[in-house]
Amino acid sequence: MKSSIYIFFIILFILKTENVFSNNLIYDVNNVEIKGKIIDSFTKKKLIDLAFKKAFIIFVNKALLEKDATSLYKTEIQVIKDLVLAYQIIKNKKKANSEAFSTFNIKFDSKKISNFLSSKGISYVDVSNISLTIFPILIEDRNILLYEQNFFYKNWVKLKDTKTSSNKELISYNLALENIEDLEYVSNIKDNLNLIDIKKINSFNKNENYTLLIIYSTGNQLKAFIKTFIEKKSIDKNINLNFNMNNKDKAYEKAIVVLKKEIDQIWKEQNLIDVNTPTFLDFFLEINETQDYLKLKSVLDSIDIIEKYSVLEMTSKYFKVRIKYKGKINKIKKKISEQSINIKIVDNVWKLKIK
Repeated sequence: MKSSIYIFFIILFILKTENVFSNNLIYDVNNVEIKGKIIDSFTKKKLIDLAFKKAFIIFVNKALLEKDATSLYKTEIQVIKDLVLAYQIIKNKKKANSEAFSTFNIKFDSKKISNFLSSKGISYVDVSNISLTIFPILIEDRNILLYEQNFFYKNWVKLKDTKTSSNKELISYNLALENIEDLEYVSNIKDNLNLIDIKKINSFNKNENYTLLIIYSTGNQLKAFIKTFIEKKSIDKNINLNFNMNNKDKAYEKAIVVLKKEIDQIWKEQNLIDVNTPTFLDFFLEINETQDYLKLKSVLDSIDIIEKYSVLEMTSKYFKVRIKYKGKINKIKKKISEQSINIKIVDNVWKLKIK
């Protein structure tokens, strides 16, 4: 009986080896709201086309660098429609004047999107929600403002860009907690803040991703210095913010929007996937239980950067699998490890084991 079940799971696994997957944060665009008058089937079709167009703009803003996203804003609707895998209308309200308010969930085809971006020479981002600790320091005419006296500290989390196509930010910001040692450290080097060592900021000690933001406000000038540590890499950047300082609060609000976009671009640059250079990886899965086959299959199906997989060798103790994926090897390692799978690499041979 056990032998029959064992063979069944092997066959089931092999039948799924050529699948291409798209159940993930990148290709799903949900809660797309569209309004317009529906008079006949033509206007209904036009409303759906508007939903596709809006979803596509949200997708490129989310998954591409800003310069690449902007270059695709004028993509023709027929091209966009071909990239859609499926859609559903989750809400549909009609008024007496034939005006409709509809909410769509739209799923793009991962393979077609990959081919489309490849033809344009555009790399996309391995999108994931991350948590980032932000410590904004405001300097107004040589006065260092932290915490409650700091407009950026008070408004950073609650202020969002109302003009963006998506009201959900992928980066979840946490404000650095008030810390007397950090206050003393900043005060001691106030004349050379650009040389600040972010590793000495106590508020960052227990965080994987963090950003120190120094905003200089002098007269009619506003500029910022960003020191980030994201995805285990340090990046510094200077930004000039040319806003009208006659209304200081309004200028500060605009600055927050721009600075969030800059941090977003820095994060995206660390997670770019070159669609033109897929990579192959072979690994061995140690078999302890029959269910290990299905567990591995479920993991591979859920990882969006895996294009396909195939079984190369099977025994009663292990089976060897080859995956074709996009991106960096440390990224695929991280994604597999996050799915309750132990990875051991010996002499460049990957050995996996279900926890």
